[in-house]
Amino acid sequence: MKSFLAITTAVVAVSAGVTTGTADAAYKCTGRASGWPGSWGSVSKQCVHFAPNDPKWGGYIIVGWGVQPGTSQQACVEGRMSRYTNPDKWQSLGCGKGNKGKIAWPRNSASMLEIRVKSASIGVALVEYGI
Repeated sequence: MKSFLAITTAVVAVSAGVTTGTADAAYKCTGRASGWPGSWGSVSKQCVHFAPNDPKWGGYIIVGWGVQPGTSQQACVEGRMSRYTNPDKWQSLGCGKGNKGKIAWPRNSASMLEIRVKSASIGVALVEYGI
């Protein structure tokens, strides 16, 4: 998994224009999710985030993701902040082999990041993500 994350991080970092070292240091939590063509896979809930109670807080976190390197897999990925009641709407993190995107995260809140994947190629798409 460690090498998969390093390669995935490199793919996302290159597409975002940052160095691999910077991207590696940026991931505090990682998780995996998968999905088949035409339907969303199971929701992955592996990363908890605590947004500070600071007026300077930007109101979002950045999530990077990528499919397994060296494969022809492509995926569409969505994320949201989980809540016990009235969960947030799903927010697109993009489609392809990897991407970075923002998920709204209000200040002074703690919640688990939920990620879901739909394959955009033939067969299953396996995605690793990080915040």
